[in-house]
Amino acid sequence: MSKSLLIIGWGDSSETDKNRVRLVKYAKRAGFEVQAVDYHKLELLHPFKNNTLNVMLFFPYTFWNENCEIPDDTGLYGTSEKAYRLFANFLMEIQSRLESRFSNHDLKFTTPLAYVALDRDKIQTLQILNNHDVSTSKTLSYETLPDILDQITPERGIFIKCRYGAEGKGITLVKPNRWLTNYKVERSQLANYGVYEKWNFTDITGKKELLKQLIEQEVIVEQEIIPRDFFGGKKYDVRVYVVSGEIPHFFVRINDLESVITNWSQGGRIIHSPETGLTEDVVERINTEAKKAAEVFHSKLMGVDIMLDQDSNVPKVLELQTFMGFPDIRKFNLAGYLVGSSFFH
Repeated sequence: MSKSLLIIGWGDSSETDKNRVRLVKYAKRAGFEVQAVDYHKLELLHPFKNNTLNVMLFFPYTFWNENCEIPDDTGLYGTSEKAYRLFANFLMEIQSRLESRFSNHDLKFTTPLAYVALDRDKIQTLQILNNHDVSTSKTLSYETLPDILDQITPERGIFIKCRYGAEGKGITLVKPNRWLTNYKVERSQLANYGVYEKWNFTDITGKKELLKQLIEQEVIVEQEIIPRDFFGGKKYDVRVYVVSGEIPHFFVRINDLESVITNWSQGGRIIHSPETGLTEDVVERINTEAKKAAEVFHSKLMGVDIMLDQDSNVPKVLELQTFMGFPDIRKFNLAGYLVGSSFFH
């Protein structure tokens, strides 16, 4: 009997929906029994023939845009525990509804839903990873703004990141004589850009009142990682795809050293494996930490973002992505790989 696959979640544009569409296409081509619906249309689902039912979630844009990333709920983007709890509870409600609807099936979730929202909580994610001996970026403790500023050195600045954010939003870098934030600055107040706007960085050097506003929110303060020089003095990080405990693909995002982040939206470029030029030893160490991180979250499919610090031989896990973007299909066809491998039961 063919495999059964339930895909939940539609994008809010052709760009954000392309990976779901691609996965549906490949699964049907492979003879899978496939149904795909958005989160608010679960009542449209029909019974599946197989006892084993694979369940893969894509990001719930409709729910998020209507309930979480709106000014009344978030204040400053990514700093609202209320919005995070809404998101986490929504996912657990989806699990309960699916278990009730398909009570006679063995549901195989790509990632347990209790962990799906967790990667949005940067503080709890790093704590869990640290408790399982996964090397991560260093979190700094503080009570007041001077406590934070005193931890800046000529070599290493600090990052202040919104606790519950994603997509490179809500980031502030504080270095000696160079403070940058990609929150919008309006009349000496921090604010949000729109959901579909670019979150460009603004120079706020010396404006302590803005930093005070920020640390009154739910944020995490991390020591800056100084990257090992593998790419001619450039800043970079590595996105690793962990699939069933294996690493079928990774890529390196590279940007100018003075850039704050490596995201392509901030001018970064991408080099895909096997063309990165990283040595086998370095790749092995990166893969080891990525696998450990995915295992801690009990995830069969996860994107793990990693940096290599100049003062450590152990790669540092920055963030986990349960709703990760797929690689450029011209470089690696992740949807085809998932369907063609033993990933789905």
